[in-house]
Amino acid sequence: MILELLSGVTGIFVVVYDGQHGLKFTLGRAKRVVGPGVHFKWPIVQRIRVEETKHTTLDLEPQVIQLSDDLVYEVDAKVLYQITNLHKALIEVDELVTAMQNRVVLAIQRVVSAQTRATITDTQAMVASILADLAPMEEQWGVRILQLGFSNLSPSPATLEITQLDLLARERQSLFDELCDDGVPDDVAIALVTGAVVATHPSVREPGLRDERRALSATEKAAAEEYRQREAERRRAAREQRRKNSFDAARDDEEEKETKDPGDGESRERGEGGAKS
Repeated sequence: MILELLSGVTGIFVVVYDGQHGLKFTLGRAKRVVGPGVHFKWPIVQRIRVEETKHTTLDLEPQVIQLSDDLVYEVDAKVLYQITNLHKALIEVDELVTAMQNRVVLAIQRVVSAQTRATITDTQAMVASILADLAPMEEQWGVRILQLGFSNLSPSPATLEITQLDLLARERQSLFDELCDDGVPDDVAIALVTGAVVATHPSVREPGLRDERRALSATEKAAAEEYRQREAERRRAAREQRRKNSFDAARDDEEEKETKDPGDGESRERGEGGAKS
């Protein structure tokens, strides 16, 4: 604490602690790397830039990446790195941490987006591909990636639903094949697999049974057609009978009126005769 205070006041020396290294600049030109300890410098003329050179963890922003088969995954990764060449880390790149974050994110996107539903679970192969992609960066920027791993590699809610439906379909197909291999009829196997309630019948694989079913179906159709014809004849006869009954009732009413009022009939006849004379 006292050394830091003196360094800030005098400006003639810099303290470098364990796990740190410093790059000494003279008149703006990088000269040499200094290790832990007290290092003197000429004020204004010289400057020492100190950076952490111990193992450092780099937290990457969560990403949403679409795979080659259109599934969407949420990806979160972490990188453990160390600066091995301070001269390159400070001279060759501006803001090493930000540059590494962007470079690693691009590498992860490129590798993960090339995966499919079948290969996305092979994290070791993906990590190896990402490290191979980052190898030129390590040499150019003077860093070494010690470890890279996925802290989260999970499908999005919509993708998870699609994946679960696909697994369910595969399980049902496998169960259906097993039931069929055991001699269970197709319709019964479908009912057992899906849990549906259906009408079942003997397997059509038995010889001659398909023809018998066709003949039985034709007989049922003929019987149904005959029943419809008989029902239509019955309804037609009923309508004729009702019509006839209505006509007979009307004629009976007329005759009954004539029987009750004979005078009216004679008066009508005399009126008609007078009119003629």
